[in-house]
Amino acid sequence: MTSSTPGDDARTEIIHDVDYPLDVPEATGSGAGAGKTDSATTAFPSAGRADYTPFVESGGYDASTPLPFGDTSTTVAPAPGDEISRRGTTDLGLLLLRVAVGVLLAMRGLQKLFGLFGGPGIDGLTEILTASGFEQARILAITGGAVELVAGVMLVVGLATPVAAAGLLALVGVGIAIRLTGAEAVPLLGDTTRGLETSILYAAALAALLFAGPGRWSADRRWRWSHRPRFSGVVWLVIAAVAAGLVWYFFNGTNPLVSTADSAPVTAG
Repeated sequence: MTSSTPGDDARTEIIHDVDYPLDVPEATGSGAGAGKTDSATTAFPSAGRADYTPFVESGGYDASTPLPFGDTSTTVAPAPGDEISRRGTTDLGLLLLRVAVGVLLAMRGLQKLFGLFGGPGIDGLTEILTASGFEQARILAITGGAVELVAGVMLVVGLATPVAAAGLLALVGVGIAIRLTGAEAVPLLGDTTRGLETSILYAAALAALLFAGPGRWSADRRWRWSHRPRFSGVVWLVIAAVAAGLVWYFFNGTNPLVSTADSAPVTAG
């Protein structure tokens, strides 16, 4: 549909046909064309305009519902499953690490508590701790064996993994300190005698689980720190170090970092 202003053949307005009536006021001309009225056109507010009152009062449109280009956010929240990126075989690797370390340390707990697998039992461990200068050696022997057994099983299942790993790491640290302050030679890599490499590997594996988490193939999979820990690894590492230090200080009283006259140095083999 076309319409022309009388007396001006060069000016033409084209208004698109619509299938509903437009109830809008006529737009009054300005400037040289003041006093004349053109065909009515629909006026819309600019994008992002917050106050639509003038347009509603003029009968332009119904502003009861927001415009699609208004202030309404169009950000779509990701689905919960999208928050976890693909991890490949990481969870399988963490499962293998947990099972290996947990089973071996649980077996060591059985050695200490019941003398299984050629272990010393409670009496034998009590004698070892007494010779190492510990007070309340029997209580420490029972507690240490129980912690190794229970925490080892928890590590295999992946239940409260940071707590289990920190407890086992503290025990491994105390064991290393006992070896370093003993009178016998302590080889780093032993061929005929047990060296420190086994304890160091245990400590490294437990620390890795603190920083990497148990993975999604664990009882802790519902917690975010199980597959994407942030500061929990550092916190539990500090807790393990403090626990080992307190046990040594209150029940032994010597400084494991300072060699005594009877202490043998660590050798390379």
